[in-house]
Amino acid sequence: MRPFPALLLALGLGAAASSQALAQEPEYKTGMIVSPHIYLPQKQDQAGQNADSQDAKSPELTGMVFLVSGGKGWGEAEETEAKEIVDSGAAVVGIDFPSYMQSLAADDGDCIYMISDIEDISQQIQRRIGNRDYRHPILAGAGEGGALVLAMIAQSPLATIGGAVAVDPVEGVPLKKQLCTPADKRPTDTGIVYGLTDGALPAPVTIAFTPDADQTGKTHGLALKQAHADITVKETSDDAQDYLSTWLEGQLSADRSQGDLGLPLSVLEAKPAMDTMAIIYSGDGGWRDLDSEVGGYLQSQGMPTVGVDSLRYFWTKRTPEETSEDLKRIIDTYTDKWGVSNVVLIGYSFGADILPAAYNMLPKATKRRVKQISLMALSPQVDYEVSVTGWLGMAGDGEGGKTVDDIVKIRSNLVQCIYGTDEDDDPCPTLKAKGVESVPIDGGHHFDEDYAALGKRILDSLQTRLPK
Repeated sequence: MRPFPALLLALGLGAAASSQALAQEPEYKTGMIVSPHIYLPQKQDQAGQNADSQDAKSPELTGMVFLVSGGKGWGEAEETEAKEIVDSGAAVVGIDFPSYMQSLAADDGDCIYMISDIEDISQQIQRRIGNRDYRHPILAGAGEGGALVLAMIAQSPLATIGGAVAVDPVEGVPLKKQLCTPADKRPTDTGIVYGLTDGALPAPVTIAFTPDADQTGKTHGLALKQAHADITVKETSDDAQDYLSTWLEGQLSADRSQGDLGLPLSVLEAKPAMDTMAIIYSGDGGWRDLDSEVGGYLQSQGMPTVGVDSLRYFWTKRTPEETSEDLKRIIDTYTDKWGVSNVVLIGYSFGADILPAAYNMLPKATKRRVKQISLMALSPQVDYEVSVTGWLGMAGDGEGGKTVDDIVKIRSNLVQCIYGTDEDDDPCPTLKAKGVESVPIDGGHHFDEDYAALGKRILDSLQTRLPK
């Protein structure tokens, strides 16, 4: 499983303070976010009516919002906004800006990293509620809170934040210690002004300016837009609170609509150069880092690619049959859309573990399309639900059985098994004697982060397997 250092940073630190709907809400580990205001939708009985009985259950969340207050702190306006969001079926974590700044200033690390706590709290809440589908958190704030939201985006990995809105952001963040980000930084008398990281943003960003916008902050926001064309900038006659409410309502409504096939997919379009498409199942950390980099490499080489976010897809337990049925839907839909005959299946870590069984359950006609199965950082056992132990780099329960038992049922010349030489428990070396292509690469679980070389290994092997 992929190690998940974000969770390590938050364990054992802090506890949640308040809840809109649950008076006896258990404590959460909240890291450096001091006493957040946590609001959850009211539990419901079997008839769908609000209830506090022991049998009542939390409804499926429509979204997960982190709302950062302005410089004056969490007050009546933020309280009202949070309750409106909860009424729409989303959960809210309210962050009091002044106390958060004090907490961050006391951090003794070399730099300050906020996203680990955001992601950890989001996962704790959604796991405890029992949400079937994981919702990436949305960041929202106005004034000083808006500036902090933009700074959070400057240090966020891919596939971690669902979106962000900053209304009337001020120019900088009032902290002398730097945030952990490669983005441009400019110290001022009151803190640091941050740019955003080069390239595509890790999540959609909207910056809105009302007639009351701070002019220095507005100038900085427009400069960010000039450097990053994918930022949406809005001028509005609404006040900050009204615009924030309207934007969040629209964002949550959009999130409720299902994406491609109702599955958490990232679709990388390309003009097919080899009559072949790729399907990549990510590790349990979601569609980021290795998964997205390998997918981007394949796309650049003329291979259209569909990425499956395993964190979101396996957030609640799936069955092997269900997983295989959804894989078939992806194959059928996108081979038709792109007009290709062949498919390469790729899995990383958690995604590699589930892929052999999913392939084995495909209909024969669908199997004939699959020309290669590339398994990277394979584990000895299979799980069908993302777990905390997986994020911490520990083995899961292995309820799905042994990966090798699924692999030996596949024609051996179809399988490519790639492993890091530093990994002690990877089954790949043992499969070489069974005729499986076993590929050692220097490094550990992340293959020393040479993802283009990893993608090239996959393509080079595929070329030997494609019809001539």
